[in-house]
Amino acid sequence: MASNDSEGPPDERGQSIPGMPQNSPSTQPRADAHLNNRDHQILEQAIRGRVSRMVGAGHPELTARPDAKDIPEEFDLRLHPELDPVARQMPGTEKATRYRAALIRSLIDADPRSHRDLMEELQRSDVPMQTLAIQLFAPVAARLGNLWCTDEADFMQIAVASTRLGMIINHLSHTSAKLVKERRPDRRLLLARTRGTMHTIGVSIVATCFRDMGWEVDGGVELEVDDSLYEKLLKARYQLLGISVGQVSDATQCSDAIRRIHASPMTRRTKVAIGGPAVRLQPETFKSLGADIVAQSALEVMQMADAMHY
Repeated sequence: MASNDSEGPPDERGQSIPGMPQNSPSTQPRADAHLNNRDHQILEQAIRGRVSRMVGAGHPELTARPDAKDIPEEFDLRLHPELDPVARQMPGTEKATRYRAALIRSLIDADPRSHRDLMEELQRSDVPMQTLAIQLFAPVAARLGNLWCTDEADFMQIAVASTRLGMIINHLSHTSAKLVKERRPDRRLLLARTRGTMHTIGVSIVATCFRDMGWEVDGGVELEVDDSLYEKLLKARYQLLGISVGQVSDATQCSDAIRRIHASPMTRRTKVAIGGPAVRLQPETFKSLGADIVAQSALEVMQMADAMHY
């Protein structure tokens, strides 16, 4: 395909993409045509721009963090939870923080053996799962989002890294849960997400923390805020329902769910906690919905849930 500087076909906004040839008979590619370097660059830019907008639309917390502009990275508690006085007291904090760079490298490494080896090393370590969740997994997840925003990693790298991180968290969480000695049968947590929530890592981190605290944890990212959620609440007694909110527009779903839960004699004793990307973006929007807990981090929901009377 020859390089062409004329106006080309419209993109998704109805504008022509410079350098892309028009679909006229005279410019139809031959069967033996090859893309030259300029064509590759134009195609890559067009695809990257479209993917970036698609990801940004579904993941607003990666592209619209109003606090990130004002807080230097070294003081961002999402990236450095060890700066929080309470989090700093978690056993094994210093050791967990030393794994961060190695974990990020292994998640992005093309060789899958890297993250598997590190997962085995973490499993052998004496760092409690709560500490790994708060001091390692959560800041690494936030760092992956930053790498995407700053173009230090492409979409496929971040997608693969996120999947690997989720696998590590879930594997270590379920393995560790079998070793928890102090069970609390009177403490049951049901986790769900709004229909606009596309993230799973945050839900997995919360589940990990509560399992390590001795809670029974049900539900997860597969459970949406719909009739199946209410059916579960009616079948078993849960002290706490945690809802992960992906988009600010999901506030109506949350409000309706909270009102329905509090209105029923069968479920009104269940406390409701909401968190997730949308709550971090606009906490004030969600504080008026009637939830018992509005948390911006896994550490916060742990502290508030442990202090509540059920």
